[in-house]
Amino acid sequence: MLDSFRKASKSWLAKGLLGLLILSFGAWGIGDFLTGGGDAPPAITVGEVRVGTEDLRAEFNREVNALREQLGTSFTAEQAIQFGFLDRAIGRVVTEVTLSQTARDWGMVVPDTAVARVIRETPAFQGEDGGFDRARYERLLSLNGLTEATYTAGIRNDLMRATLTQPVVGGATAPRALVDALHRVRNESRRGDSVAVTIADVPPPGDGPDAAALEALYQDNLDAFTAPEYRAVTAIVLDVEDARALIEVSDTAIEEAYQARQDEFTLPERREVTQVRVADEATARAVVDAVRGGADLDAATAEAGAPAPEDLGEITPDTLPGDLGETVFSLAEGTVSDPVQSAFGWHVFRVRAVVTGGTQSLDDVRETLRADLENSRAGDALYDLSVQLDDALGGGATLEQAAESLALDLLTIDAVDRQGTAPDGTPVAALQETPRVLSAAFSAEAGETSLMQETDSGYFVLRVDSVTPPTPRPLDAVRDEVERLWTERQQARRALDIAERLHAAAGEGRTLAAAAEAEGLTVTPLPAVHRDGRAVDPASRPIPGQLVQALFDMDQGDLRVVKAGSAVHVVRLTEVTAGADDADARAALAEQVTADIADDLFVQFTDALSRQLGVTINRAVIEDAF
Repeated sequence: MLDSFRKASKSWLAKGLLGLLILSFGAWGIGDFLTGGGDAPPAITVGEVRVGTEDLRAEFNREVNALREQLGTSFTAEQAIQFGFLDRAIGRVVTEVTLSQTARDWGMVVPDTAVARVIRETPAFQGEDGGFDRARYERLLSLNGLTEATYTAGIRNDLMRATLTQPVVGGATAPRALVDALHRVRNESRRGDSVAVTIADVPPPGDGPDAAALEALYQDNLDAFTAPEYRAVTAIVLDVEDARALIEVSDTAIEEAYQARQDEFTLPERREVTQVRVADEATARAVVDAVRGGADLDAATAEAGAPAPEDLGEITPDTLPGDLGETVFSLAEGTVSDPVQSAFGWHVFRVRAVVTGGTQSLDDVRETLRADLENSRAGDALYDLSVQLDDALGGGATLEQAAESLALDLLTIDAVDRQGTAPDGTPVAALQETPRVLSAAFSAEAGETSLMQETDSGYFVLRVDSVTPPTPRPLDAVRDEVERLWTERQQARRALDIAERLHAAAGEGRTLAAAAEAEGLTVTPLPAVHRDGRAVDPASRPIPGQLVQALFDMDQGDLRVVKAGSAVHVVRLTEVTAGADDADARAALAEQVTADIADDLFVQFTDALSRQLGVTINRAVIEDAF
C-alpha cells in the first residue's frame, strides 16, 4: 500500500482512486480486535484477538466491490464466495492480525517521526510545489471517510508489519544457476511439421447404431442427457418504476424548483465564431484588412499566408481565456475583430451569427422539472414501498395477497435452472437484469419465502414453490443427440486410425509427406514457438496448446499422434533452437524469481507465527453470517 501511495499521481483527487487510502485495519480499528470484539462468537480468533463477522464482512465487501469495478455491478457476493474470495479474505485477515499481534508482542514500536515522514512523502498529499499540502491531505481523508487518527494508525500498523517481515523477505535472492536454467528453458524455441486429420471430414459409418449400442451410449453418458435442477419461483421485485407511480409532484413544488434553478434555465447570449490564429501581428493585420476590403475569410487567409480559419462553433463569454471573450462579444454579426494577442499568438475573430439569450418559461421546462423531482423522491418512495411490503408479509400475507393489496406485479416463473434458463433452453427474460433473484432462488428451501433483499436498483422477496431435481431425459426425447454423439465418436475413432497409420508409415522409412499423400492429406509446417506458446514471429498464427506441449516433450525427429481440438495430428519435431541471451529478459526473470522466493518466505513466516499464536476459524459462524 505504501508503495502504491509513493507512486501515486499528484492529480489523484477522485474518491474512487483514493481507495488505496483505506488500509486493512483503517476501517476496523486494530484496537477493537485487541479488546476482544464483544460478546458475539468470533468468526476468527488469532491468539487473544477476536475478529467478528462484521469485520470479516467489511474485508470481504472491499474485495467484492473491487471485483465489481472490473466485472460489472451484476457480480454478486454469492458468486464471489463460490470463486473462493471469502476464503481469501479470511486468509488476509489472519495474516494481518498475526503480523500486528506479533509485532506488539515483540515490543516493536514505530515512532511518530517515521509515520510523519511517510505522510509527507506521499505524492497524493503534495501540492504543486512538491511539498506537503495539509489542506489537500485533510480533504482526501475526508473524501474517504477517514479521520487523521485512523489513517495514521493504519500507516503505523503498515510500517510495523513491514519492519517485522523485511528481515525475512528482504534477503530473498534468485540463485544465478536457477535463473540461467529458467532463462534457457523459457527462450528455447521449437518448430515442427503436422498432418491434421480433421474429424468432421472423416466419412461416418454407412450404418447407424443399433438399439443396443444406442442404449449403451445413452447410459454411459447419462449426465450429458440429464436435465438440470429446475425451480418454480414466485417473486415480487420492486424497482424505481414501481415507486414512481406513488409520487405526487404538485404545481407548487414545480414552481419552487423552477425558481431555485433559474440560472440553469437562463441561456446567455452566444456567438458563432470563426478564428484565424497566426504568429505575428503583421499577418493578422493583413487578414483583417483583406476581409474589411471585401474578401471572404478563406481567401484573405490564403492571400496572407496564414493557416486556414478554425470554426469555434457556438461560444459563450467565458469560453475563451483572458480578454478574448470580451473582444468577441463586442462585435456585431458579420464583422471581424482587430488583431488580438494572447499567450497562443495573434487572433482574428469573425462573428458569423449572434444567438440571443433568454430564459425558458416554466411551461417550457415543466415536464423536465416534474421528472427531476420524481427521480429525486423515488429512492425514498421505493424504500417506503419496501417497508409496506415487508410489513404485509410480516403480518401473515402471502406474496399473492401482498401484491394485490399494494397493486404490485407478481413475477411467476414455472421453471428455471441455475443459469437462468427455461426448460426449452431460452433465457428467462425476467431474471436477466436481476441475477441476485436467481441466486436467492437457488439458496432457499422449497416452500420458503425469503427475507426482503436488496438489488442494485431496488428490492425483492421470493418464494420457492417447487424443486424438480436433476432428471435424466428419456432416450426417445434425446435420440437425435445420442445418435449425433455416436456419429462424432465413430468419426473421431476413424480419424485416430488414420493418424496411427500415418505415424506407422512415417516411422518405417517413408517420409511424412509421402505417408500423408497416400491418405490424401498434406504436411503443414508449424511456426517456431516458445515453451509458453508464444510464436517467435509475432505475425505467425497461434497453434493449439496440445501441439506446443508435444513439441517440447519430444526429441528432434520424433513423431507423435496428438488430439487437438477438432482434429487428430501427426506431429514431427524438426528443429530445436536455443534462445538468444537477452540481458534485459534475464534481469526481469531474476526479479520475478526473487519476488516469488520472497512470497514463499513470507507465507512460511506468517504461517509459523500463526501456528505459534494459535488460529481458530469458526466455519459455522461464518456460514451463518454469509
